Amino acid sequence: MRRTLTVVGGAYGEECSFPRRIVFRGSGARAAAVLVNLGRDRGIDVALFTATGPTLGPEFVSIAKHLGYTLHARQRTSDVWFRYRYPLGRPDIHPLSIPALPQQPPVEADRLLVFGMVEGRPTTHAKRVVYDPQDGSRAQAYSSNGSTAQELAVVVSHSEGRALTGEQDPNSIAKALLQAPGTSVAIIKCGPQGALVHTATSSAWIYPFPTTRVYKIGSGDVFSAGFAFAWLVEEIDPIQAAWFASRLAAAYVESGLDRFTPDQLEDFRAQARTAHHKLGACAQRPIPETQIYLAGPFFSTSQQWAIDEMRGALKDMGFRVFSPIHDIGVGLPSEVAPQDLSGLNASGVVLALLDGLDPGTLFEVGYARAKNIPVIAVAESVSADSLTMVLGSDCYVTNDLTTGIYAACWKVMGDV
Repeated sequence: MRRTLTVVGGAYGEECSFPRRIVFRGSGARAAAVLVNLGRDRGIDVALFTATGPTLGPEFVSIAKHLGYTLHARQRTSDVWFRYRYPLGRPDIHPLSIPALPQQPPVEADRLLVFGMVEGRPTTHAKRVVYDPQDGSRAQAYSSNGSTAQELAVVVSHSEGRALTGEQDPNSIAKALLQAPGTSVAIIKCGPQGALVHTATSSAWIYPFPTTRVYKIGSGDVFSAGFAFAWLVEEIDPIQAAWFASRLAAAYVESGLDRFTPDQLEDFRAQARTAHHKLGACAQRPIPETQIYLAGPFFSTSQQWAIDEMRGALKDMGFRVFSPIHDIGVGLPSEVAPQDLSGLNASGVVLALLDGLDPGTLFEVGYARAKNIPVIAVAESVSADSLTMVLGSDCYVTNDLTTGIYAACWKVMGDV
């Protein structure tokens, strides 16, 4: 007998400039794609309740037919696009003003995966629900629109957890979330630290699986979909289900693909079980005090923007950053250079932006390697011929900014 897993979530256009990618997904459509893949050989049908605009609507109809899930789409007056400069950046959402959908009939099901939606999610009622609020500091509680669940698992980012509870640390956030009626699982995602899984009787940290590439857009959707399948369908213990979700999300950020072969999925399940068995109920890994030295030019608007963006991303994740333009500023060489070198000597990792082959940045890279300080180098538009000394001195080189930022984080955390 076949069973149905129902998804409520957005269907949007997503455009990323670097690396260049245009897809028709959004949280709901991405989760549906993942779940169809997971349920194909296990007697699970997938239904998606969403809203689509006039131009992208036919695209989502075609995608649903091709992938094999049932689409229930209400009509919006316009298409919605999320446009990213790079995967860790904040998206520009178009149009700027998105009208809320008129009152919708409630969605009722046995098992539901529900995401927040920019146009407003419908009221939902189910026996068991996994809820991912989305929307960062503007996140709304599952019950805020009258939705009900006999048993609820809430999956939030750290910022969403703070918005929902007013608490700051992950444990306090989880305990506050568990006070809501029917809530039996709270998961707080904390970037490179991993995710805290908290129930009434157990608590454990789930560590991330480091990857060599990081395509971050949609990774949280994949995590929630993987957890929902393992917890709602396979009825796996929440901690083990979260280990599988973490491994599935890692596979997604490595490739940017949301479909996997049966052999890959079995490998992911085995690796998740191994990690769960080996690490058990893990404790929280604090962000080390190790300082990351941010090397790069800041002599134009675009260069300063890149430095600001990298520094902001690292600090948002809790890492210590030394940035010469921010921490020293401009001045005479005799004043600036000694302070730069002092910052380098006090750092455990250098994250260098090599585009433009700025002489000062190349000097900092060479100095760091002479001091045996690891270097993560981002070179989006530099030929290999110009990187001979960098590549030959055991620097880690990537052409992707997000990957470089995460590689520096993994290095500080001791994961690579």
